[in-house]
Amino acid sequence: MIKFFQKLKAKKGFTLVELIVVIAIIGVLAAILIPTMLGYVTSSRVTSVNSTAASIKNNIDTFLTNADTAGYGMLKGANNNSTLTITVTGGTWTVTNPTTGAFHNGNGKTWAGTGTGTAGGTKVGVTAPESLLAIELADLFPEVDTASIVAYVEGGKTLAVAYTADTSTALTQGTDCPSITVGANGTTGGWAANNAGAVVFAWDNSTAGVSSSGFIVGTAPIVPLG
Repeated sequence: MIKFFQKLKAKKGFTLVELIVVIAIIGVLAAILIPTMLGYVTSSRVTSVNSTAASIKNNIDTFLTNADTAGYGMLKGANNNSTLTITVTGGTWTVTNPTTGAFHNGNGKTWAGTGTGTAGGTKVGVTAPESLLAIELADLFPEVDTASIVAYVEGGKTLAVAYTADTSTALTQGTDCPSITVGANGTTGGWAANNAGAVVFAWDNSTAGVSSSGFIVGTAPIVPLG
């Protein structure tokens, strides 16, 4: 037992200098790795919301095609356009603000300006196409519980979509997401353009997909930084 305590006493611990060096090395590594990891997480979130925005765009396109076949689709031509505001709160999808004059009414369906729907909702007897669209999107995206979406449609096609799950408050065009200008399809895909043809919107000046308000916003077509 005496020998054990003698050996224990003879052991040498870390010196203060050694501890300071180790702490300094850990600090340097943290300073390098933490921003990198945060950037990776942000990039992954942007990729995810861009993918969701693209899926929403494709599904609104499908809805408009089916609506056209059923007699309540969009009127053709660039002058017939609309910006849809879509919000999701507690799994309830609300489609508002369509330019009703840009759509046909027919087959017992009349565009009313607003409509709501939830996953699994019945379409029987529903007369507002906005509600039918809300039900379809709710069925297709059951995992989306809270979101705000802006979609620009023209002549029966969806030209641009912006999507965020960061807030249930409607996105503000030009602040939280790129602006969508009537008839601005061309090479910009529905996003507003300046005289040079570039998209008029600045993200947070460091990451495409992060708005100046700090929202992670997915876009389709994807709006680059700048």
